[in-house]
Amino acid sequence: MPDDRGGCALCDSSLWLLLAIAASWVGVAQLARAAEKLNGSLQPTSIVHLMTWANATAWICLAVPHAIRRSQESKTDSTLTRCESLTRLFSADVFQCRHAFQFLAIALATNYAYIAALHYLAASLNTAIFCTSPVFTLIFSIVWLSPSSSPEAAPAKSLGESLCSWQALSVALSVLGVICIAEPWQGSTAHLSATNRLAGVSLSMVAALGTATYQVYFKSTFGDAMRADEVGLFLAYMGGLIFVICGVLLACAIFSGFYPLQLGLVPWGLVVSTSISSAVFNFLIKFGLSRDTPVAVSLATQIGIPLNLMVDVLVVRAHIDGIQAFGTMLMLVAFSLQRGPACCSEEKGARSVTAGGAAAGLVEKAGTGDPAVEWVKR
Repeated sequence: MPDDRGGCALCDSSLWLLLAIAASWVGVAQLARAAEKLNGSLQPTSIVHLMTWANATAWICLAVPHAIRRSQESKTDSTLTRCESLTRLFSADVFQCRHAFQFLAIALATNYAYIAALHYLAASLNTAIFCTSPVFTLIFSIVWLSPSSSPEAAPAKSLGESLCSWQALSVALSVLGVICIAEPWQGSTAHLSATNRLAGVSLSMVAALGTATYQVYFKSTFGDAMRADEVGLFLAYMGGLIFVICGVLLACAIFSGFYPLQLGLVPWGLVVSTSISSAVFNFLIKFGLSRDTPVAVSLATQIGIPLNLMVDVLVVRAHIDGIQAFGTMLMLVAFSLQRGPACCSEEKGARSVTAGGAAAGLVEKAGTGDPAVEWVKR
């Protein structure tokens, strides 16, 4: 993706894409929390599991643009049979169905590792540990991502140069900012045994590693090859798998009474709104990975944490202390430094896809899972 340093920063499309990722994360988190709060006033059973399934189900709708494009192409090709035309509607050359299974497996493992860690650690401490994901994303990008074959691309940097770059500084400031906002020292773990603390920290680290692995593996596998409609189709594949697998498990749990959720009391309006926002967020994440670096997308997702905090202050008049305000400022500075100061740019023109050459999840499950679950748990 071009990075025109000579022009106005507001005209940088990659910057707006990263800001859109952060803003959509805020929308999902706020809507999910509102849905859970309203549901909690109506029934004691949480709707986190239902929202997770509903959010993934909404991804299926993202296949429509690709189907429309392929349908228009099929009309101009008279050699295709009706069966071949139907198959082309929901298939792409850049990926196969097995890829959806692979990335879904990583996403589910990451999701459950994070949720399991909440049984051993306070949410603030879990958040602080999980926020190290951009660090792993940066390291994995340096190790696994090859430099662009384009002759105009900047040469790959060494490990030492990459770790002493503006990008590495922005990652460090972002992690420090999240820790200041989460304030993990506020929650005491004295009541936990050493074994439980170790289990919680290990699971949270696995979640951070899983998120980093997902993002870098996605970039390594597909590079910049995915078009916008193909990104939507890929998410539709994953959404279809979750719709079937998790839908069956959820239905069995509800009708057996194991998950005593009263569907008539569910605030469906907020659930649907959250699902739509989730579809937008996850599309932007995948599209961002196909257009920018995994570290940039990871930082864009984490900037949603201070944005959510500011929304809480403005809307619900939440109280924040000086340390949290300082953490918010650190994260905003980190986001602004991810490409380095414009006056110090060393790489005008085309950017390399290596971790050392370009801009770099909540705690989120950002590129892997659903931020709705994370924010509701906080």
